[in-house]
Amino acid sequence: MLTVYMIGKVYLVGIGTGCPDEMTPRATNAITRARVVIGHGYSLDMIHPLLEGKEVIGQGMNPLERSTTAVEYCLKGETVAIISSGDPGIYAIASTFFSFLKQGEITIPVEVIPGLTTSTSAAARLGSPLGNDFAVISLADQAGCWSSTQERLKQAATSDFVLVLYNPLGKLGRERFLAACQALEELRDPCTAVGVVSGAGSDHESAEITTLGLLCKAAITGDSLIIIGNSTTFVFDNWMITPRAYQPGLGY
Repeated sequence: MLTVYMIGKVYLVGIGTGCPDEMTPRATNAITRARVVIGHGYSLDMIHPLLEGKEVIGQGMNPLERSTTAVEYCLKGETVAIISSGDPGIYAIASTFFSFLKQGEITIPVEVIPGLTTSTSAAARLGSPLGNDFAVISLADQAGCWSSTQERLKQAATSDFVLVLYNPLGKLGRERFLAACQALEELRDPCTAVGVVSGAGSDHESAEITTLGLLCKAAITGDSLIIIGNSTTFVFDNWMITPRAYQPGLGY
């Protein structure tokens, strides 16, 4: 294995929703220490006050290109931050970045900075829909085999997990989302509670509680996240709750 020693470092930073109140001090400190910051344009806009005096790279780059650029700067001795909304290890840059390092047999200093996940952020807007076991599935149409995704979705639905659906529109539109709705309607009660949160933490944030039978008609956008309750999930006072099944005297 080729081992390269240098003074640079790459931070993989989760900025959560991008709202300053929901970023961790560790994330803020990592961005502050970096001289070069790389990310999506919309993610960079969220942290604009932290970017003054830095070299910012953000337009027209896919995850592999961001990884390549970050390593190139690191090998020159630079401290680099690649930012991701949510958490960098969940449907984000960390997997691509480490795969790139493995493929090139490159060893460099890397630190992963966790962020508030999109699922927990959305859940907080709805109440407590993730109070018990849940499964997280991405419908992204350019980052996975659809037949495998469908099978996971059906297995999780049959097992009565609360379901968290990321990327409902992907890059190509509503086809996968509508197919998922149809599959779930065949496996679960159409009255099952469903929460839809769009733009969590942004100025255009919205949250809606609906039912599985009406989900296909819900207002779904590119930044929506969907939480589908299990057989015990209920709605009370406009909150969506999945009970913990705690038994007094037995602890957790």
